[in-house]
Amino acid sequence: MKTFSFLRILILGYTLEAGAQDFGDSGKGSELYYNFGCYSCHGYNATMRVRLTNNASDILSSETLFLSYLRLRADRNPVNPNSGMPNYAADTLSDSDALDIYAYIKSVRDSPPNITDIPVMRQMLNAAEAGGTEN
Repeated sequence: MKTFSFLRILILGYTLEAGAQDFGDSGKGSELYYNFGCYSCHGYNATMRVRLTNNASDILSSETLFLSYLRLRADRNPVNPNSGMPNYAADTLSDSDALDIYAYIKSVRDSPPNITDIPVMRQMLNAAEAGGTEN
């Protein structure tokens, strides 16, 4: 039954998204992302263990879906130290703050530099090609 309810919320999220507006302040969301410790799993640039950048998760496809996911977890899952993602009820993380975090996540892009653009890496590559070490 819980799965069925979750699916209904996901469908509702997609339906509501058609008329949704852009919400959230990415600047404030950045601060909240760090204050709530999101970086501990998602990394400082949202590209670590649980990647969030570049629409890596379907949960990030809409603000409504993101908020529904946070609330459903809080309503259905008890706080469990073994679960990966914490539960965020509305009294812990307001809708406004959650949407600010969403705006921040959506603003982050995963665009790492080319390895040859990193001076230390370029030195290492040159040393490897030369068959020795480079100072």
